Amino acid sequence: MIVRLEGVADHAAAIEVERAAFGGPDEPRIVEAVRDLVGSFAFVAEDDGEIVGHVQMSRAWVGETEVLALGPIGVIPDRQRRGIGSALLRAALAEAARRGEVAAILLGDPAYYGRFGFQPAAVHGLANPFADVRGDGFRVDDGDFQIVVIGHGARLEGEVRWHPAFG
Repeated sequence: MIVRLEGVADHAAAIEVERAAFGGPDEPRIVEAVRDLVGSFAFVAEDDGEIVGHVQMSRAWVGETEVLALGPIGVIPDRQRRGIGSALLRAALAEAARRGEVAAILLGDPAYYGRFGFQPAAVHGLANPFADVRGDGFRVDDGDFQIVVIGHGARLEGEVRWHPAFG
């Protein structure tokens, strides 16, 4: 069952899902940094009362236009490949549409996210802000920087910015 994330206990469980799914501190740190900010929301997947998946949405910008950043999204390893991540993603995008959001951006696998309408952001003329290798070696291939347009009429041009927790 997919439910909106509410309460301190659910936040702690969501952090543990991200830690288990990714095996490191980066994704939990992102969730902790953005979860309570204006424009942020999250969903969790529950199975028999246990939180087994989580998706976080937070505010990002394309130029001066507010959009959403999708991520992190994680499912505990022994529950992966059962449609939980897909259900979380659909719930998050439906909520974004209900809220009247313009678009959502993410960094991820085009083969997976393309099924949900995401396409390379370059199609919209957006430059990949993570294209250059930083000092720590972090680099994102252009095709992995993706966007899905949810609303219409907004101008999607200019510098793309995530919350600083994304790195």
